[in-house]
Order: sequence, then C-alpha cells, then structure tokens
Amino acid sequence: MDRLQGMKVFVRVAQDAGFAAAARHMRISTAAVSKHVSALESQIGARLFDRTTRRVGLTEAGRVYLERCLECLQAFEDADASVSELAKEPTGLLRVTAPIDFGESLLPVLAQVMNANPNIVVDLRLSNRVVDMVEEGIDVGVRIAPSLDGGYVARPLARTRLAIFGAPEYLRRQGRPGKPEDLASHRNLVFTEPRPMRELVFVRAGREVRVKVTAVMMSNYGEALMAAARQGVGLAVAPSFLAGNDLGAGRLEPVLLDWSLPEYRVFAVYPHRRFVSPKVRVLIEALQAAFGDGTRDPWWPELLSQTGAAKATIRRHAARGAARS
Repeated sequence: MDRLQGMKVFVRVAQDAGFAAAARHMRISTAAVSKHVSALESQIGARLFDRTTRRVGLTEAGRVYLERCLECLQAFEDADASVSELAKEPTGLLRVTAPIDFGESLLPVLAQVMNANPNIVVDLRLSNRVVDMVEEGIDVGVRIAPSLDGGYVARPLARTRLAIFGAPEYLRRQGRPGKPEDLASHRNLVFTEPRPMRELVFVRAGREVRVKVTAVMMSNYGEALMAAARQGVGLAVAPSFLAGNDLGAGRLEPVLLDWSLPEYRVFAVYPHRRFVSPKVRVLIEALQAAFGDGTRDPWWPELLSQTGAAKATIRRHAARGAARS
C-alpha cells in the first residue's frame, strides 16, 4: 500500500482517537482505515494502537512513530511548497495559542502579520492550561514560564518581572507594606492558574523570605485582578506586561521594589520540525521584532520611566520601605 497515505491515515486516527472518526474525516471507509494501519504495523513490526471496544489509544511505539510521521509529513509539505510559486507566500490557517492575559499584547502582532499577509487565517486560542501542540494541531504558542522542558523548539522573546501593585487610595487607607511579611495583614488578590499563588518568595541580597498571603479575591484572569486593584480592593501580584499602563497613568503604584519576586520568560514555541512553514516563520519574526530576543524585560523600563511627582513618589516610598525592613 501507499506508505505516505498510510502515514496520513495513522496520524488522523491518532488525532481523532478512533478509526471511525478518522474514516469520516478522510471520507474513506473504516475498513480502509484499518487496512492502512495494519499494513503500517506489519511494515514496522510493531503495534501502533491499543484497541478496545470503547477506545483507541497509542502504544509507546505509536507515540514515537506519531512524532516521526508528523515530521515526515511536514517535510513532504515543505518539499511541495518549495516548488510551488503560490506557496512561497505565507498562506493558510495559522493556529496560535497563548495565556489569556497575554492576548492583549499579542493581538497587535497578529494584526500586523495578517495585514501584511492577507492569505493567512488566524485561529487564536487563549488558555492558561499547557496545550499539547502536536495533539491539538497548534502552529505557534506563546508560553510564560521560568524555563521550558525542551519538548518543543523555543525562541526566547522577553523577560517579565513580577511585582506587587496597589492603588494610591488603597495604600493611603491600608498603609504601604515595608517588608514582605507585612503582606500577611493586607488584602491580597491572587492568581489561580496553573496553581494559586498563595505563597510568594521574595529575595534580597541573598536572603529569601516566603510569605503566605490571604486572598480576598482569586481569579484565573489577571486583568480582573488588576481591575480590582485599581478600585482599591487590595494588592495584586502581576507581571510587568499587565501593569505598565496602570503604573504609567498613576492608577497603580509598585511596592517592595527593593525585594525581588521570581522573573518569568516569554517564549514563542512550535513543534519540533526540520522545516518551518512560511506562515510560522513570519509570525516568529514578528514576535521577535515586537518583544526582543529574550534578554530583557521590554515592559519594565516603561514602568520606571515615570516623570515628575509620580517618579519621586515611587522612589520615596521604596526608600521608606527599605528603611523599615
């Protein structure tokens, strides 16, 4: 049988988790799907699927073979594209995923790419869960983490610093924390995904302080917490890319600036393939042009570029906090 077609059928069965579903998707009979998979198993000498009456799952050999098949099929697509005049231009469906709160930062980049490449159609999926890019057919993902495990090709884009922010009204009413331990007596707004940030780790001059905070509001949507902070509900821990506009406008102020919270990195990731399609390449290039090469925090310098009274206030309060601690 046609080995290439067999690989396509195998991949479809794996993605649809069923022979009948794959048959419907490819508009062939279930018997034909089974025949292709059986022929592949005979050729490679290994069982690719565990089949029961209720489910179809990949074996260990099947998982390894799926990854290699995806690479091979992508190579075939790239080979076709290399000799096609039309395929020289970025085109087709571009599936992109990113954390919910990074959507606002990502949208201008996507708009730029789409305006420059009108044949690209974007499917943007915002979620805080870790997406299996191969299983869900994602082309490019933005991930924010201290580091990645190497499962995908990763391009560093930026660093983003965490800090504690409060509204001027709240700080006047409740007082400004001078040391990390003071947060235990404050009203705190806590992010919940992928896990609740109920313990914060501060570092200064080699000294580490762990503080458990009491939450008056929890959410998986960082912007909701920032909105509550703007209204004086409590103190929010937030990354620099969420806080810049509020700090610049004086709606929020940073506290405990003489202590450091963990720093995160922003990555563009895509499945490990030998060749990268034009649509993926143009998005990666646009992301790097917008955010950088991963060596700096492009948002934090803007947070510190306050002028006049606002800048003096931030420095004065930071100095007072350091003196009390």
